[in-house]
Amino acid sequence: MRKMNSKFITNFISESGSSLQNKDYFAFVELDKFAIYVIADGIDHDTDLESAKIAVASIISNFSTSPSISRSFLSKLFKIANKELIDQSKNLRLKASITIVVTNYIKVRYALVGNTRFSLFREGFLKHQSKDQSLTQQLVDREKVQLDKIAKHTERNNLYCYLGQDEKITPYISKKFKLQNGDVITLCTKGIWENIDSEEIKDGLVDAKEAQEVVDNVEEMLLSKQHKDIENYTLAVIFVDKIYQNPKRKQTIKRILLTVIPIIILVAVIFSVWYVKHQKRLEQIDEMNYAVKNANSYMEDENFIRANEEYKNALKLAKQLKLEDKRKDIDQYFKLTEFILAADKSFQDAAYQEALDEYLLAEERAYYADNLGKDYICKKLTKTNEYIKVLDLLTQGDKKKELEDLEGAKEDYKQARTLAANLFFKEAKKEADDKLNQIFETQAEKEKEQEEQDKTIAEEEKVQAQEQEKEEKEKLSTQMNALEISKKGDVSYSIGSYHDAKMYYIMAQEMYKQIEMYSFADQLEKKIQLTQEKIQQATVKKAKADMYVEDANSKFDNGNLNKAKILYLLAKDIYEEAQLEDQVKKIDEKIKAIDALIEKRN
Repeated sequence: MRKMNSKFITNFISESGSSLQNKDYFAFVELDKFAIYVIADGIDHDTDLESAKIAVASIISNFSTSPSISRSFLSKLFKIANKELIDQSKNLRLKASITIVVTNYIKVRYALVGNTRFSLFREGFLKHQSKDQSLTQQLVDREKVQLDKIAKHTERNNLYCYLGQDEKITPYISKKFKLQNGDVITLCTKGIWENIDSEEIKDGLVDAKEAQEVVDNVEEMLLSKQHKDIENYTLAVIFVDKIYQNPKRKQTIKRILLTVIPIIILVAVIFSVWYVKHQKRLEQIDEMNYAVKNANSYMEDENFIRANEEYKNALKLAKQLKLEDKRKDIDQYFKLTEFILAADKSFQDAAYQEALDEYLLAEERAYYADNLGKDYICKKLTKTNEYIKVLDLLTQGDKKKELEDLEGAKEDYKQARTLAANLFFKEAKKEADDKLNQIFETQAEKEKEQEEQDKTIAEEEKVQAQEQEKEEKEKLSTQMNALEISKKGDVSYSIGSYHDAKMYYIMAQEMYKQIEMYSFADQLEKKIQLTQEKIQQATVKKAKADMYVEDANSKFDNGNLNKAKILYLLAKDIYEEAQLEDQVKKIDEKIKAIDALIEKRN
């Protein structure tokens, strides 16, 4: 009944232009409750298959089965048509730019992929116009290309969405808008809009009584420009002479009112209750925001105890109001104050390492809380680090003190005292002073002990020097004595008194050993050995001489005076060589006695 009680007049023209083949296609179907108008521009180069016709036929066929004006239905039509083009592609991939217009004779909605265009004119003015899905349109939207330059821009046919693409298509689907009697809808392909702008189409509408007149006027404008090359061009014009009016509208409105009034009353009651609750909620929100504002002020004033209380109240209200995002935000600030207060308490309790760790955690939390309290945290971190440094210096000094490195310990205590004084760290300063005083006392005691020890050592060294001097004198005396005795040994050796020489050498050697002059003792050892050898040699010779004497005595007793004299002379030579003076004298006496006897005989 809607179609019969409305009047939509459609006329169109579709020509190949300068090309041999027309790749454009337009078709429409006006059903009882819905009408669909579809225009397509084939943008492939396949000469066997008409992509625009395939796409339009697919959409109209599926629309006619179960017509609808819903967004999801139009999106579904595009997906089916896209699959149809992909499935039918043989030699070349089939591609098409397409615009759909759907109406229920009261309202209208359009949808498109590519750069075919929809326009709606009302009372001589352009009321609605579609946008292309092209790179040029993106540049226009970013104000890099002027709107009136689209028709000639080099990227106008560079489409990011079209039928026949493998990727998921994203069609533009407009909202529904109400039609009025006298509205004019136009659909066109690029052969029209590249050469005829909307103002010229609007001129073509002037004084036109029928859709065909508009089509004729626009085509005449196009051809009058006498372009050398004209793309396939298609223009469809739909005159909305009369939209559908529901004859039962008054009864329907009355029935709706009877149904709606009780609902309105119920809604009013519900609204009143809701309003009261809403107002209370708004008051609670204001209270929460006020608490947060106060807390932030306290944070700026570094009054973290009060800030913590205010954040806690705000957090409680956020939980009651179930404002999850707000609760999370406030919780960040609340936890920040918790960490700062915990760190401050550790600092006050002199647990400086724990305080340092907690201030570091607070610093991390401050990042998520707009860096509130960041300056305070940084100052406390610096101060805590310096306090720890003071304590470390004291501990280091203690260790050096245990190792008896008093100078090193004193230096550490002095540094700790200076740093503690600058920080007004009274306890550490007092501790450093006490430990320095202890070191000074210890050093004073050690100095006193050292003085006494040095005095004792000096006295001992004096005694030792005296003893050493005495020893040196004794040693020198012994050395001189040894030298004299050694010389006596040399004299005895030189005169052949080897036994005396050996005795002197041994006495001198013992003296040298006593005074540890071992090199002289070694030299005497050689002389002792040599003397011993001489003694042995003299003993052998004496034994031989004694044998001569014994034989001589025998010869003398037997009256053989000449042989006895010869043997005595041999013995005398040996005794003289051995420097045995006594034996030599005895031999001389015997020789004299023999000489006297020989002379007497003669």
